[in-house]
Amino acid sequence: MAESLDAVSLYFRAIKDFPELSREAFNTLWHRANKGDKAAKKELVERNLRLVIPIAKKYYRPGLDFLDIIEEGNLGLMHAIDKFDPKKGFRFSTYGAYWIEQSIRRAIDEQSKTIRIPPHAWEALRRWLREWDSLHGQLGRDPTLTEMASRLHLSARQVKGILDAAEAARGIGSLEAPLDDDENLTVKDVISDDELYAPDRLISLFKLHDELDVALSQLPLRERQILELRFGLSGENQTLEEVGKKLRVSRERIRQLEKRGLERLRRLAQRMGIV
Repeated sequence: MAESLDAVSLYFRAIKDFPELSREAFNTLWHRANKGDKAAKKELVERNLRLVIPIAKKYYRPGLDFLDIIEEGNLGLMHAIDKFDPKKGFRFSTYGAYWIEQSIRRAIDEQSKTIRIPPHAWEALRRWLREWDSLHGQLGRDPTLTEMASRLHLSARQVKGILDAAEAARGIGSLEAPLDDDENLTVKDVISDDELYAPDRLISLFKLHDELDVALSQLPLRERQILELRFGLSGENQTLEEVGKKLRVSRERIRQLEKRGLERLRRLAQRMGIV
């Protein structure tokens, strides 16, 4: 990245010349662009280029060209503008971020065919995610690396290995990627279908890919509230009865809505390429 620092700096300076749009201004430009106004579409892209930067930074790692990542993100941004519909009620920043990330992940996937995650590293990562969820539920917040290391009795070197595996998994972006040197064994093969679609596992996969907030935002409000309470996404895990009392509906109704919400998440995970 250092070699292209000047080019990156110039790019950053250039996009600062494009101020952010209000929602009203965005909608006005979008309607013009949707009718074929190329100048309006160009302005929409330019005014939203800053959305790409934080996502590109998240996916950058040594060996990748930062400007190439930004360019892939820009392609995702243009695709998002083409597909966006203000009438559906989404904020463009959230909608655009999803397509920007998908575009970057696909591009990195193409460059990462040689990445291999040894099965023992994947197992360590799975254990880490399970314990992270458990400790998060107990603490009511994200656990620190020190707390996780203590919980799992790991050394600093072992923690680094797990985090490296997580970065590799993020870069691969697909559970169809091959494990180790066996081209016939994939990450998905290591996990049974029941385990893959288990609620805790599903939520952990969304967290691993930093897609949980995007996925939850696409659920109906009541289903999202139930999942957040049941799986401790904003505090401690709560029982069906506790959630029912809080939301003033029956335990059985909570169970039905939880099941429906999880099914929506499973379909989202498949569409987003997470499973």
